[in-house]
Amino acid sequence: RLKSGQLELIALRSPAEIASLRARALIEMNMFQCCQTHQLGNVDDAELKVTQHVRAESELPVLLRIGRPGLRRPSYKQGDDNVACVVISAPSDDLASEGSSGSQQPESEEASADTSPNASAWENSEASVSVADPEEGRPWRRPELLRVRSTDFGTLLQQTREKMTHQGATFGDYIANRYGSNARLPQFVGGEHVPTLALINPHSGARAGRDILEIARATPYYQDRFFNIVDVVRDQYRGGLLDVFRLELNAAKEEAKAMGVRARVVSGGGDGTASFALFIIFAALRADDDRADEGLADAGNGFIWSDEEFQACFPALAQLPLGSANDFGNTLGWGRKYPGSQTFRVSTSQRTAAEGALHDWLAAVLDRGAQVANFDMWGIMPSAGEECCDFKVCDLAGPRGHDPKVTVDGQRQLMMKEAKTPVPMFACLYFSAGFGAYMTARFQINRRGHPLQNKFEYARQAAGILAEAVPPQLNRCLGGVQISCGGKHYFPPRGEGEGEGGEKYREVGFLNINWQAGMGHGSDRAPTWERLTSKREPAKFNDGKMDMYRLKLTSPLKTGMNRQTDKKGGTMSLRFEGGKGKGIFFQWDGEARFAFSPSGDPFSINVRKILNIPVVLGPGYDRKLCGEPLVGNEGVNFGFAGESAQERSEVRERILRYVRGELNGELNASRAELVSAGLPCEEEIC
Repeated sequence: RLKSGQLELIALRSPAEIASLRARALIEMNMFQCCQTHQLGNVDDAELKVTQHVRAESELPVLLRIGRPGLRRPSYKQGDDNVACVVISAPSDDLASEGSSGSQQPESEEASADTSPNASAWENSEASVSVADPEEGRPWRRPELLRVRSTDFGTLLQQTREKMTHQGATFGDYIANRYGSNARLPQFVGGEHVPTLALINPHSGARAGRDILEIARATPYYQDRFFNIVDVVRDQYRGGLLDVFRLELNAAKEEAKAMGVRARVVSGGGDGTASFALFIIFAALRADDDRADEGLADAGNGFIWSDEEFQACFPALAQLPLGSANDFGNTLGWGRKYPGSQTFRVSTSQRTAAEGALHDWLAAVLDRGAQVANFDMWGIMPSAGEECCDFKVCDLAGPRGHDPKVTVDGQRQLMMKEAKTPVPMFACLYFSAGFGAYMTARFQINRRGHPLQNKFEYARQAAGILAEAVPPQLNRCLGGVQISCGGKHYFPPRGEGEGEGGEKYREVGFLNINWQAGMGHGSDRAPTWERLTSKREPAKFNDGKMDMYRLKLTSPLKTGMNRQTDKKGGTMSLRFEGGKGKGIFFQWDGEARFAFSPSGDPFSINVRKILNIPVVLGPGYDRKLCGEPLVGNEGVNFGFAGESAQERSEVRERILRYVRGELNGELNASRAELVSAGLPCEEEIC
């Protein structure tokens, strides 16, 4: 596991001999193939694939051993401490009889001894293994090798924990911690406080996330269970942070079961971080039969937890508001701003006050008396009977500023680039297409470093859209869009007269929570008099319904920031038809993408409820705004959603594909697809 430097693979026999067999060995991180001496530069936690042309007609035993950097070879750079050597030899008589005149042997046993950081794990650990093709099943493992793997895995985990604990949360330039240099988190009392983990974005909240992580590193209990979510995503290799998170999650599950409660996970960041945290949890619980001996055996559903364990033990989410709008945190009662944000933090007493606010916030999360409720999670799924979606997505590119368009063929046009993660999957808070999504896509190019600056940037981009001509990549407003909910037509509304179609509307979508962009709410559609004189049902996050809305440019003049909504069940299917080179912007939880068909054919974006998850309600939960939280007949639980066992199975498989990274290729457009669609592309990418 190397962050930098070089990895040298040395075959102790000639390339011709080694090319006659296939050798597969698990070394620290991943399966890889080795056939000859090979030099790699700038290894950065990537899967090691040395060759692609090794073939074998029969299985041969091989000897596996790690050599220290001092192993003297012509290609080895003396004094380079970042070099590790992997020695693979085949000492069997069968292979030796094939000819050994070109083979090379280490100059001494001392030269091949391992003095690297993992030396204790691999010392005297040579083991004979049978090598098989991946297509023919998992390689046979002898007990000796399993013992070596177990020792090595423990060493890797220990190194990762030490790095996590001592590295802190610094990112280059040093800025004083807003909570004080001696700040600590409240003492965790086992058996009294609910076992809690955290996944925090250090860059969110004007780096308030960094400060909280820094305090956690200096506080017992939290130093092992508060994770930098960015690092966890990066360190998904064997023995990395994802493995450490899995072990802590399993431990918290057992501790919580003994207390008769459900463990909790703090999601710290903007509104999209909740979906990000769910991705991490599912990725940590994904089964891997090649690592069954390390606790990743399949429970029969593709995960290491059984369906019963998921239902009873899936952790409840609490949202730490570190973003700009903080719609999720505010809805659940955890505040519109991070704890301590109102304090100036200039003097020692002010920093102490900020630390006290952080203590109070976290104490509410740990309190076993905090209410836990069900929460509907929606997701983007293929059309019924299909395995894949029929559209592709890309990101808006262009220069920073009030107008991202560029001049192409004498016309101002939108420029696109290949999309990055996350791919569209979980929709936790809301979904929309049209004006708001286009505004969000432009904002993503111009994101600022402070929440208040970001709010002004949203307003600037909105004003720009209203003042500019419609680019050729978009239809006018929502022209070409049709939506059905539960199989019944919803948009454009019928019976409004000739020409009153999608072109008259600027946005359509649904709310899952009764809060959007820090200002918008939803309540059931009603005539003007009823809106003024009666109380209407608000948008609720656990009634199993989408609160659909549609907006014209003049809608705010009639209803203000409150939106008239229609509660709909089943699948929302948005069908777009615009021809080649055209598409539509959509956004989910504040993340925007441009959807299109490379061939220009009509396509559909389908959204339906896919999960029921538990959430923790904070002391600021507003029942007047969000309604009384529904518990349901079966209490608070986790579940894959669907009207049938088949639909629930499809959701489970879709999530597994998501955490395996398979949806990236399905949904993210390639360079060829962008060019095929006739979309202007960023030069350095396309």
